[in-house]
Amino acid sequence: MAKSLPPLHLLSIFEAAARLQSFKLASNELFITPSAVSHQIKSLEEFIGFSLFIRKSRGVELNEAGKLYLDYIQQSFELLEAGTKAVERKFAAPHLKISTFSTMATNVILPQLSAFQFAHPEIGIRIETGLDISDFRYDDFDLAIRIGDGDWPEVAVEKLLDIHVATLCSPEFAKKHQLSTVEQINQIPLIDLTNMENIWREWAKAVGIKPTQLNHQLSFNNYEASLNAAEQGLGLCLALLPIESSLVKRKLLVNPFEKTIPYGRSLYAVYRHQDKDRHDIRCFLNWLLKSPNLAYQTN
Repeated sequence: MAKSLPPLHLLSIFEAAARLQSFKLASNELFITPSAVSHQIKSLEEFIGFSLFIRKSRGVELNEAGKLYLDYIQQSFELLEAGTKAVERKFAAPHLKISTFSTMATNVILPQLSAFQFAHPEIGIRIETGLDISDFRYDDFDLAIRIGDGDWPEVAVEKLLDIHVATLCSPEFAKKHQLSTVEQINQIPLIDLTNMENIWREWAKAVGIKPTQLNHQLSFNNYEASLNAAEQGLGLCLALLPIESSLVKRKLLVNPFEKTIPYGRSLYAVYRHQDKDRHDIRCFLNWLLKSPNLAYQTN
């Protein structure tokens, strides 16, 4: 049966040319010349016995056969990729590939990772940061750690813990403004997040105070940047606990009002359904939940 199939390299060239609707663009992507693309497409058409493109003076266009063939080829490549990764995950040397957000990696996982490596030297770890939920059918991750509602489709979701929101600032900032009561947010510089409109008014309402003239001196579209600004003594920020509890334990930041409120979202582990009982995932999650960096007394 294999002999009736075109060579794989011809199918790969066709997929690029058909997807891009251009021999020239395909040549740039594949690092070969446009004439080589044209020659290989012609070889493929001769092999299967029918044409795939309409040749025009200023380019090419898929004919009906080409459109149908492209759909089959792309489905086949996706299946091959998914199958290759599935076999790698099962038979390659243990190497857990984790996707998480930056402060989770920096403030929770990395400071204690040597303890995990000591307990499980047989499990390699690769960590990449991001916010999107990976499509585990095709993306090269085994486990994602995310904050959300837990309603991601077509994946297994495991709730790890609830999240609370606290006001944090540098010890020097707290001392300078003699912070002790939440009502003082009306008199001090606040650090805003531009992607969370009215966040300070919502926080004030949740703790039972009336905001009057909030002093929004700094705004960031990045949560990690707002934490860094607070560490520099530039204002009071809102932070997620216990994710950032290590910053408090190391006295880089303090919770001057000793007040937290529920965030309404939780920390989740997300993975493929078939990986629910994978040894490396279970070992990592069990270790993570026991991490001292996730221990914080809320009130």
